[in-house]
Amino acid sequence: MSSKEASSFVPPKEIFGRRDEAYAGRLEKTSWTGRCGGEPTPTAAAVNVEELPISEHFEQWMILHERSYRDEVEKAERFEIFKKNKAYVDSFNLQAAEKNHTYTLGINQFSDMTDHEFSIKYLSRRPPSKRVRNRTAESPSPSFLNKNDYNVSLDELPGNVDWRDKGAVTGVKDQKRCGCCWAFSAVAALEGMNKIFLGTLFELSEQNVIDCTPDRGHDGCWSKHMIDAFNYAEDNDGVASEKDYPFVGVRQQCKDYYILPTGGSTSNYGEVPENNEMALLAAVARQPVSVGLTYSPDFIPNFKSYRSGIFNGGLNGDCGTGNNHAVAIVGYGTVVPYAPYWIVKNSWGARWGEYGYMRMARQNGKGGGTCGINNDPVYPIPYSTD
Repeated sequence: MSSKEASSFVPPKEIFGRRDEAYAGRLEKTSWTGRCGGEPTPTAAAVNVEELPISEHFEQWMILHERSYRDEVEKAERFEIFKKNKAYVDSFNLQAAEKNHTYTLGINQFSDMTDHEFSIKYLSRRPPSKRVRNRTAESPSPSFLNKNDYNVSLDELPGNVDWRDKGAVTGVKDQKRCGCCWAFSAVAALEGMNKIFLGTLFELSEQNVIDCTPDRGHDGCWSKHMIDAFNYAEDNDGVASEKDYPFVGVRQQCKDYYILPTGGSTSNYGEVPENNEMALLAAVARQPVSVGLTYSPDFIPNFKSYRSGIFNGGLNGDCGTGNNHAVAIVGYGTVVPYAPYWIVKNSWGARWGEYGYMRMARQNGKGGGTCGINNDPVYPIPYSTD
């Protein structure tokens, strides 16, 4: 499909509505609930809040998300923000058909936050460069997949891959207000690696790598990279279990001196060739992969309020430059007739997106991919790859 054809492509109805069909059906068979903070499994609301007056909708939203405020003044301020966010969501969804949007937005746990607040609390501040991340700038990154593995055609790869269906993905997690997306992205890749190559799925500890990786002079919730977690797993024979080292959402003193690692032992990490979607497909066909995403002012409100469908960028189809968020790719697929996507596991709980997941457009004609997803893919390498 040419870029001109892609830009005029009107998506089929199958792109929408999967939140309540395929994903709801999958949820019944799995334990995809936000275990951090005990977030409940999403269920159908007894009342259709969308049909309520906006003030009642806000009250119902506060109950659902267990929100309380200091006083009536703050509540009034949050209500105004809620109204603005809802107006944006409603306007975007009404224009979906006219502007060929391939995804919809919705009210969620972030709907009383401004975009600026959201970006500060949930998106990374200063992603390190590759030169800083690597232990030695002169040493090339190793690769689990050799050049021949990357040099494949689409016909040589599985048409669809979903590591959730193969038991290699743990439940959706919630980073809360700790900007530690890098840790959740890396741990998701370590968990998948552990299951695929070593045979066991352990729920591993993000808190372990937050506390015990070098802080680079910053709080452990910020300014790190997935490679920091992979290096830690290599140096310490793995990562502790979530049960032994539970998530608290702030950096604390490292406790790994008396907690034994449970899984995720690596021999190193690999970097998928930059801006090479075919190579990334080959890597994801083998195991879940950690990736960085970019954001811009146009990107934030849409990513924040994403509900369902295939995300293809912000309001103007752009996401900005520079990696500022990290997620894990746990599969890929295509909606007929032509809407290829990545299956992205986020770390904002099961009430965001498609029960904690997003389908993100691939083959968008840009080297970096949608929101820079092809820019910085990395994955852990297990000790035994036989």
